[in-house]
Amino acid sequence: MSNRSSWEWPLGARYHQHAGAPCELRRGGAVILYCPLVPAMSPSELPAAFADAVNRGDLDAAVDLWSPDAVMVSASGEPIEGLGAVRGALQALIGSGVKIRIEVASMHASAGVALASGTLTITSPDGFSQSSDSVVAYERGEDGGWRIAIDAPWGLPGL
Repeated sequence: MSNRSSWEWPLGARYHQHAGAPCELRRGGAVILYCPLVPAMSPSELPAAFADAVNRGDLDAAVDLWSPDAVMVSASGEPIEGLGAVRGALQALIGSGVKIRIEVASMHASAGVALASGTLTITSPDGFSQSSDSVVAYERGEDGGWRIAIDAPWGLPGL
């Protein structure tokens, strides 16, 4: 495999792969094959991979980093449950054009579960930034890869 980020395939298709991101096979401007993100092999890889996917506007790559039964905790403390609902929330986030930065302050992991805390900073297209304390739980899937299981990007209300 070449170290280049894209190259020609037969019949005018192009293969694109971003560092740590999924691949796409394109013909013209259309994606004709999407290769899901290889699961993170450690929980410490997830924050950067997620921020990269969101900042590139790649909804599929961002969603691939979540467990099928994932939960996102809204700012009011209400759960957003299931991958479909999480996808909707991520679509709204990405659609707004914001950029995110995740700074992990601490991470504690066992064989199959990890807990991270840190700061999430969201910057809008007009330059306004807002930061919050966040808590994220990761789980190791049957394939050995790590995914986001519970994300409380605005912290956990009441704690």
